[in-house]
Amino acid sequence: MKISISRKGVAGWAMAMLTIFSLNLFSGDIKSVQSGNWSNPATWNTGTLPGQGDNVLVDSGHVVIYDRVSSEDIRLLHIRGTLQFSRTANTQLDVGMIIISTAEMVHVNANCSMHHNGPHWENAPRPALEVGSMDNPIPANVTARIRLKYFNDMSADCAPGIICYGGRMDFHGAPVNKTWVKLGASAVEGASTITLAETVNWKVGDHIIITRSTRPSGNIINTGSYRTNGQIQTEEKYITAISGNTVTLNSSLQHTHPKWHDGRTGEVALLSRNVIVESKDPNGERGHTMYHHGSVGSISYAEFAHLGKEGVLARYPIHYHVLGSSMRGSSVVGASVWDSHNRFVTIHGTNYLVVRDCVGYKSLGHGFFMENGAEVFNFLENNLSVLTFDTDELPGQSLAYDDNDGAGFWWANGRNAFLNNVAAETDRYGYQYEITPEIYASVAQPDGSVQSVQINTLPFILFKGNEAHGTMEYGFVGEGGDVPQDDPLIIEDLSVWFCWRAVRPDLNNYYFKNLRFRNVAYGFYGTNPKSGRVEGFEAIKTGNYAMGFDKSPEGLVTFDNVYIDTSSSHPFRIEGDQARPNALDVHVRNYTILNVEDDLIGAKSGSNARTSPDVTLYLHDWFGPGQDAKVIPSVQTRNDGLNYQNLSPIFRDDVKVAATGVPFPNNPIHLNDDLPPATVILYPQNLQSFSHQTGQITVIGTCIDASQVASVTVNGVPAAPLAENYTRWQVTLTNLSHGDLVLESRGTDQFGNVELNPHRVTIGIGTTPTGTGDPGQHQHPALAEGFELIGNFPNPFNPETAIRFRVSAANQSASQVRLVVYDILGNQVRELANEQLTPGEYLRTWDGRNDAGVPAASGLYIYEMVARNPGSPGGEATFRQAKKMLLVR
Repeated sequence: MKISISRKGVAGWAMAMLTIFSLNLFSGDIKSVQSGNWSNPATWNTGTLPGQGDNVLVDSGHVVIYDRVSSEDIRLLHIRGTLQFSRTANTQLDVGMIIISTAEMVHVNANCSMHHNGPHWENAPRPALEVGSMDNPIPANVTARIRLKYFNDMSADCAPGIICYGGRMDFHGAPVNKTWVKLGASAVEGASTITLAETVNWKVGDHIIITRSTRPSGNIINTGSYRTNGQIQTEEKYITAISGNTVTLNSSLQHTHPKWHDGRTGEVALLSRNVIVESKDPNGERGHTMYHHGSVGSISYAEFAHLGKEGVLARYPIHYHVLGSSMRGSSVVGASVWDSHNRFVTIHGTNYLVVRDCVGYKSLGHGFFMENGAEVFNFLENNLSVLTFDTDELPGQSLAYDDNDGAGFWWANGRNAFLNNVAAETDRYGYQYEITPEIYASVAQPDGSVQSVQINTLPFILFKGNEAHGTMEYGFVGEGGDVPQDDPLIIEDLSVWFCWRAVRPDLNNYYFKNLRFRNVAYGFYGTNPKSGRVEGFEAIKTGNYAMGFDKSPEGLVTFDNVYIDTSSSHPFRIEGDQARPNALDVHVRNYTILNVEDDLIGAKSGSNARTSPDVTLYLHDWFGPGQDAKVIPSVQTRNDGLNYQNLSPIFRDDVKVAATGVPFPNNPIHLNDDLPPATVILYPQNLQSFSHQTGQITVIGTCIDASQVASVTVNGVPAAPLAENYTRWQVTLTNLSHGDLVLESRGTDQFGNVELNPHRVTIGIGTTPTGTGDPGQHQHPALAEGFELIGNFPNPFNPETAIRFRVSAANQSASQVRLVVYDILGNQVRELANEQLTPGEYLRTWDGRNDAGVPAASGLYIYEMVARNPGSPGGEATFRQAKKMLLVR
């Protein structure tokens, strides 16, 4: 098999490269010559301050303090040193592109999805944009603002933006004690005050939202998107006064936000922060931010407003871009992301990221999003996702099957953790876990290795305490997961209320504990479910049915401890109206059924039920202890010797029922956790420096695991849990000595699984640390996944050059590799390789001739490597990288 490459794609890339070389290679019109304040002319080589349209370089070794409020638009800001925002004065920086890189020159129109990292520096700090730091955030009485401004001569694909190529990028505002809380009491239409459930340290003038707490009048199929149907009930307000838990609003409420009798309420969330990144012209070209492989930095209590490029792949408000595990230790805590035209937080090919206490409000497409299915060990906790809108698929998106139709949280790889999140008033889904069986990816393993894995076989690490309300389709949808019986897809304590449908588990071997549904049209909406186990099922006020198996259900499903209250007639539904290979057996016991319409508490089927394979519902003890009701569609028959009868109206006349006595099955689905915990050190950051007088440090981190965590240690010292199951922990290390110090966190769970790939962070006590912490932390992402286009030598060259590349060993088998040289218009010049290659490093020489043997002209050429793993779906490339070279005759 041979790999084909789009000429159009290469041509576009090549033209961008030509533009880079001819027009947009900058080292800065204005350069720093010393450390100092931005506002000091002596800081700059020109003796004047940077101004409108300037290209500015903060050079290596210099720490420049940004201390101005300016509406002049800096065109390009290249940071090779450190740019710190003032902690004593309000600041505003309007800028086209900020590029954080050690490179001597940067390309303002380079494709910012590609890795343009500069050289690695030893014994020197990384280039850094520091808008506050974790241990010294911008104080609450100071505002730091960056406004991203588009320039007409820039590529709208990447500009405006803030791109970190292996440097440090930190945004840290003043912490708030709560970024969102529940309403403490009903807030009625026309009221100008609301009561919060908890005390907050918000202030007058803050921008807040009050989320919807009623059910939409229909679903997205018949009413269209919230974006256009006029049904939005989440309200934006500003605080004019606060007294205790009472907040006074700048205008009266347009909708009632009830506190229901069982305590359910909507949320009140804070959008304002004192560190702000926003688009200067939200109606024009919007900005975005991006971390590249090998970068460091984190985000806390910062605001990202009016960002994200509509319909453009990889241009998101906050984007962790193909980092592998290189940014383990990074976190997004307490951020607000609102009015986004492309997601809230995107985790793309990135592992071990912690996203906590964030608020996302109004996004085109999914909100909190994992992009390509290779992401593992990420932890999303206590985030609020509101108003994610159905929109078009993104051109070139990693997973073509994703409809981008407005999930609050979307992911494809189960090996991640979700705890206590809320999705509200989303177009389609609160939570959507979606994967197809043909998807393979290079995935980080618990021991730190990388292997090609069939993604739908990976179970959840944790999905617990999550909530969805006000969605126009589903609270939770799981599609495609197919995991072992002893390592099931576990969901605990899921609450879904005022949604159209509660859950759709199109999964195999799921284990649900404590499902709670309120006021939904459909409860357990089983379209294509397979084997499952449900313990604790509560459905109150279900419009059509509480529990149903409709299209192609299969396998064994058991329900234990079921409570159904206030349902339409016949709360159980069994049908099976599509072809499938296997039968379905559903067993229900320990149930309470109350207040059903017309007291018709039995089951029903549908007009399209098939005669085979069998669909069977067992309602244990229906006729008395040990006397079970065996329910089947009326179109089916059984050769079991039982007397099936029409028991209408209690059971609808499209089912028939027999009395029997069968034991409740011992469901083979169970947890046998053989995955070790995954820890992350959040503070201190990797390569952080401390004073030589530092004698002790408090280390703060997280841990996730599928079972109970027994202990977490740092350098052998036990950490204290700050939250359930060590999801937050800290430990203080004392008697520190001068020099580099490696911190190592390690978790152990109740089954004795010990973390095989502990998190290592290198810090300096009185030094600039030179270690990298985790081995391979600064590898190029291609190397992290096994493939790498290393480069060519010599370059420039005449008459020939050698191109070196590496083939992945992750699959322990050969990969199809194509290496092609193109001219700047994207025309193929020479194919150097298109063959099956076993793992290893290779050289291919280009003699400067085309495929016909004719010498090529002097000029810029692009060479691209495309590789396909044996397991990749449909021949799609699993690796692609291009570089440039110059032939000079």
